[in-house]
Amino acid sequence: MLKRFILLFFVQWIALNSTTVFGQMKKNNSVSEDINLVAERLVKTYLQEEVDGQKVKKLIENIQPDGSWPGIDYTTVTNGFPAGQHLKNLRLMAMVYAKPGTNFYWSEKLKQKILQGYDFYLSKNPKSKNWWYNEIGAPQDYLVGLLLIKAELPEKELRHYSSYLKDLTDNQGHRGMNRIWVSAITIAKGCLENDGEMIAKGFMSVASTLVIAQEQGVEGIKIDNSFHQHRPQLYSGGYGMGFAEGTANLMALAANTSFVKAFSKDKIRIFSNMLLYGHQLFSYRSAVDFGTIGRNIARPNAINAINPVTLDEMTIIDTTRASGFKNWKAHLQGADFPKPFWGNSYFWKSDIMTHHGPDYYLSAKVISTRTNGTEMLNGENLKGYNLPLGATNIMATGEEYKNIFPVWDWTRVPGTTAVMNPSAAVLPWYHFGNNEFAGGISDGKAGAIAYEHSYNGVQAKKAYFFVDDIMLCLGAGINAIRTQQVVTSVNQCYLLGDIVAGGAENVGGIKISDSLKAIKGNNLQWVYHGGVGYLFPNGGNITVKNAVQTGSWRSINTTGSEEIINKPIFSLWLNHGTAPKNDSYCYMVSPGKSLESFKQKIAANQFKVIKNDKDLQVVKYQQWYFIIMYKPSVIEIENLKITSDAKVVMMIEEKNNGYQLSVSDPTHQQSEVNISINKILKTSTNIHGNKATSINIKFPQGDNVGNSVRNFYENKK
Repeated sequence: MLKRFILLFFVQWIALNSTTVFGQMKKNNSVSEDINLVAERLVKTYLQEEVDGQKVKKLIENIQPDGSWPGIDYTTVTNGFPAGQHLKNLRLMAMVYAKPGTNFYWSEKLKQKILQGYDFYLSKNPKSKNWWYNEIGAPQDYLVGLLLIKAELPEKELRHYSSYLKDLTDNQGHRGMNRIWVSAITIAKGCLENDGEMIAKGFMSVASTLVIAQEQGVEGIKIDNSFHQHRPQLYSGGYGMGFAEGTANLMALAANTSFVKAFSKDKIRIFSNMLLYGHQLFSYRSAVDFGTIGRNIARPNAINAINPVTLDEMTIIDTTRASGFKNWKAHLQGADFPKPFWGNSYFWKSDIMTHHGPDYYLSAKVISTRTNGTEMLNGENLKGYNLPLGATNIMATGEEYKNIFPVWDWTRVPGTTAVMNPSAAVLPWYHFGNNEFAGGISDGKAGAIAYEHSYNGVQAKKAYFFVDDIMLCLGAGINAIRTQQVVTSVNQCYLLGDIVAGGAENVGGIKISDSLKAIKGNNLQWVYHGGVGYLFPNGGNITVKNAVQTGSWRSINTTGSEEIINKPIFSLWLNHGTAPKNDSYCYMVSPGKSLESFKQKIAANQFKVIKNDKDLQVVKYQQWYFIIMYKPSVIEIENLKITSDAKVVMMIEEKNNGYQLSVSDPTHQQSEVNISINKILKTSTNIHGNKATSINIKFPQGDNVGNSVRNFYENKK
């Protein structure tokens, strides 16, 4: 796999040798000079990789006269690819052959062994049942060794070996990250064969991904700057992170050559938008939201944030936004200022909302008939059924969930309402949504997202409201006929210091120590842990727990390590009983706080829950009114009376001289909504009568269906 990054020295070299606008050449190179420049850059990146000299020495000693290695299975065809180790061995051998200063530098004897290895591999031509290894994984490793010894091979011999590599860029089935992978192979093949047209074709193939993939289900960059792979599935982490890093890598590779003309200003803009207003918004410090990484959640280090070198590359690729990428990099490295992004964002193509503050990150991910929630493929993400069912990320440090997943209780994914039965968390394949109602609204400062939940025998209406430094979570109409315990998980993260809990009778709180592993009951009203406060205004049957949890990567990934992992875990959840009927919950999360400032927040709580039932979830916070209507309804909020003839997610911000109204269609099927407000507002098209204003709003259609409409209505004097 081309799992490499253009190193910092290369980025600096581009900066010193480029014009101020990416896409222009400093000089008119010949095609052969361009080919050599691209090939040299590739070789330089390979030679910067660390190599274990003793390991390579053993490989050289153990290679058989026929070019094989003992212990490698070249014949068994499985979903994996055991023969791939042969190509990785050749790659390592070629690296010490081409790296100055090694004992094997330009060793003729070693070169012959490398070629014997290639000859044996071609004679066997091993295959996998998984197409990815055949078309991408194996070629990626295969090409590295050839590029490293290219200068020492006659052209005819080089073409013989490079014939194994196929140009698959004409296959329109390869989209998103898969297209970046096959394009990189085509570029490398062109370098090996000194074919400028093929290299140009590879770069044009990369550029073809830098468009808005409008149809839901088509993989790639979405109009809301999220990224989809594997059907309509949010993958801005995982595949999307690879797409970002791989694309920036290849764009930088083309700098100062004729190949750079593949990347127009419009394509660079689309790519930068995806990074700055998509990937960045799903990230916090050194972590990316676990709801964006699909089945990669079952791999170690899967929620690591974007590589800083990619951000260095982007300062050269898009100089107009260089400061944005520099600020993002500073944030990754722990700088307090400048902050790269504050505020609320709703991604209507992906059913997720994010909320950034100066020292925290919050999000809620839901599911619908229009999105795939997550996936289990190739034996990965075996227990991920609950991942898209209202899961929340709560981060103050960015370390809360890193590599926690082997020891998670997967029946208690944060934010979800589910049965505490491990078999119910098993994910058999793709997780297809069955609910039509799922939608959100955002004005950039505040937002709300909600959906109808009906999964594994549990029904609920779940909503999440984000404003200032608070996430308010409401659940209503919770029903189940199963006999297993039904719970709403508030959080499950690493234990990060003391847990303090309190209630009406214990305002100061008590510390939960090792000797007091858990508290259960109806007397708790708040919990504080790891710089995050949790408030339960209406109480509830709450469990807060401090315990060591055990698991292994193999438990969630059939190819993962069997090593047993033990980690101290903080857990907090609400109990709904074994057969809840019309149950509900209400809790608030306030991150980035000291214990004392959180207590002050409790005392000054400005959230008012007006309604929380199966038809309406309505809250007020300062000047904001948030309204979730699961059916056309009428609601009175203090001095406001709101009527809607459609299902809506609505937010109203009261200003000095009027009201800002934001509304969206959570079904993605309605064409318009008629809203009545008991205020006389100044409009040119809406009907006034009897101290009320009727407002007709046309919902966005096409690629913007599900996006919000926001208008300001001034008071009529």
